[in-house]
Amino acid sequence: MSVLSASLLRRVALTLVAGAAIVAPLTAKASLTEGLSLRVGFFHPVRDEIRDVVDFGMWGGGIEYKIPWVPKVFNGEHWSTSVSVDLHYTERANNVVRYIPASINQVYTFEEQNGHAPYAGFCVTAATFGGNVNGTHLPTVTRFGGGLILGMNWSKHLYIEGRYEWIDPHGAFATPEGFRGYVGWRF
Repeated sequence: MSVLSASLLRRVALTLVAGAAIVAPLTAKASLTEGLSLRVGFFHPVRDEIRDVVDFGMWGGGIEYKIPWVPKVFNGEHWSTSVSVDLHYTERANNVVRYIPASINQVYTFEEQNGHAPYAGFCVTAATFGGNVNGTHLPTVTRFGGGLILGMNWSKHLYIEGRYEWIDPHGAFATPEGFRGYVGWRF
């Protein structure tokens, strides 16, 4: 692991710890894991520069936290707001790609049918990415974007989610635009 990627991982870890320190006093009466979910999945890029390096997709994982005290953008009890941070990484030959999307998500959960509850929504994402592609160093940059979310609450704890995100390519050599899919577990 290079010094740059180790530094980036330390920053992500410190951000998560700081976020937990801020959230802990606010949720003193509630369980600390209420609203928290862990997930694993893949990222399938659609742009040539990154897609050619990663073949089908980049495996990764992340966390999501439903925020009960944030006002919902839309009225209704079925709307929820969450924050998610994921890490996708691939290294093949001399090609390395890192992709860390941090998103604010707003989803609407439909009525439960046969024990499953589908949901749909949108997200605003700050995507941090970089690496080395075909001998070209990609500096680590952050670009903003947004996307659409479709998912299914398979049970009270298990869920499956897919999303497509568009990322602003402004000044970046390669843009991690594409599909992300996850299987997650809510606590």
